[in-house]
Amino acid sequence: MRVPSVLLAAAILCACTSVTGAPAETCDGTWRGVDSVIVAPDGGSAVPLPATCIRQVDEKRIRIGFSMPPGPTCYLLDAVQVAESSDAVSVRLMVRPDDNPTSGACPDDPGRITTEIDLQSPVADRELLDAAAQ
Repeated sequence: MRVPSVLLAAAILCACTSVTGAPAETCDGTWRGVDSVIVAPDGGSAVPLPATCIRQVDEKRIRIGFSMPPGPTCYLLDAVQVAESSDAVSVRLMVRPDDNPTSGACPDDPGRITTEIDLQSPVADRELLDAAAQ
């Protein structure tokens, strides 16, 4: 039996964008007012960093709380990878060392940080997953 090429292409696309991860904690009120950062892509050697919590802040917007690794090396948020399905949203934070010599001293303790991203579809009752925590 011959499989139509459109179905085969759809199957390959679905396999590449699977939604995986562990259920994330919901950010509580202590995360309000925590400094927020934006993605600073560099194409360098980024590694996954688990999210501490995720919270819906608008119909299609979520806030992700996480802890940057302690010094002496400074780190930057390099990417937020998102995969969406009808029943879940999977988020993977990617961080990389900051090689800028003018960055200054980095904290000796992990620092609480947040970032916000817009989704393609409303959060509604979809489960929020941390792909780095699997």
